[in-house]
Amino acid sequence: MKEILALLSEVFKYDLEKDRKNMALLKYIMRNFTDKDKIDMLNRRIGPKVLYEKLFGKPFRKANEMVQGMIRFALTELGTAVGFNFDEPHCLIAGQTGCGKTVLLMIILAQAMLKDAIVWLFTKAKDTRNLLRVSKEILVVNFDGQIKFNPLLPPPGVDFRFWVNCFADIFIQAFGLYDGTKNFLLEEINYLFSRNNVPTIYDLYNLVKSLKYSIYSRFSRYQESAINRLSGMLASLGETFSYPFIALEDLAERHVIFEIQGLTSELQVFIVNILMTWLFYYKLSISCNDYHFVGIDDANLVFDKSFEYRPDQGLPIISHLLSTVRKSKINVIVCSQIPHQLGASIHSNAFTKIMFSLANGDDIYCMTRSMGIRDPEQVQYCHKLGKREAVVKFSGRYPEPFLAYIPEVR
Repeated sequence: MKEILALLSEVFKYDLEKDRKNMALLKYIMRNFTDKDKIDMLNRRIGPKVLYEKLFGKPFRKANEMVQGMIRFALTELGTAVGFNFDEPHCLIAGQTGCGKTVLLMIILAQAMLKDAIVWLFTKAKDTRNLLRVSKEILVVNFDGQIKFNPLLPPPGVDFRFWVNCFADIFIQAFGLYDGTKNFLLEEINYLFSRNNVPTIYDLYNLVKSLKYSIYSRFSRYQESAINRLSGMLASLGETFSYPFIALEDLAERHVIFEIQGLTSELQVFIVNILMTWLFYYKLSISCNDYHFVGIDDANLVFDKSFEYRPDQGLPIISHLLSTVRKSKINVIVCSQIPHQLGASIHSNAFTKIMFSLANGDDIYCMTRSMGIRDPEQVQYCHKLGKREAVVKFSGRYPEPFLAYIPEVR
């Protein structure tokens, strides 16, 4: 019986079941365990092929046509196009520097644009402007003040009191402040809205700065910490948050590249979180049927697992959104050089996972575990992936990890 089970395993492991004679023999043997002649016949048929695969083949099963999808990004060993569909969020791309993560991200976003999805991209690299070759309608925001917007205003249809709480949560989490300062800011922002229907962050800064407290008061400490963060933000962003600004709903209806490379890490976290949260609630409030693809060229920026272990500040909003943005038709595609430092939210919610070569054993172990790779031969092969070679795993449609090759793009 053990011999038959081993034979069965080899037939399916090396895709030999596609040969009708092999399958006919296998079915006969499963009904007649003691027929030694048929067992020997099947061994003779598959033996040379099994030996060749062991010596020269890859330990992953060759994927079939089930891996095809609307957004194509690779080819299987058999030349079948690999892709995912609009209703299969999200995508995690992991790989070391120079392996092609950003190129793959642009391949995905370019196809999304051509299929009438709206694309937002948060990036630190100016070469992502190559997307302008796909559409001249892309707006580039580099936070120099030429394009101004106001994230303090709620999305249309969203109560300002709810949005004020979201804004305060994101501000505190991005800049590492505590509940005392958060409650202080909430009170001042609510007061600001009671006096002004369209307040800006500049107005909030001026209001907080104008307050007078005793130096021994705890409010004085809250005021000082809030002023420090607000003044640093406004100094880095220049006129981006001042009058006159365009409505964020206008940005939500067009392709935008947000170039965040010139901002501090805290500001980058704030910008990505506040804009993605705004987009999510905006689409929920208007019941928008358009798909949005949001690319983040550095996932560790906003999905760092340390953010999920700060009980005083709660779970980051963006981590919660990943499990719910499907309702608003937002697909998030992120890249990471250090996947073992990513939080559980992106690993748990990514339908598509793509692993290029990684130099760090912790990263390889993290990705193989995340992709459900347990076979020792497959794990060992992940340590020696070649150029433009990747391991891909879909969560539902095709249950097994498989090898794919990213076409060279010039």
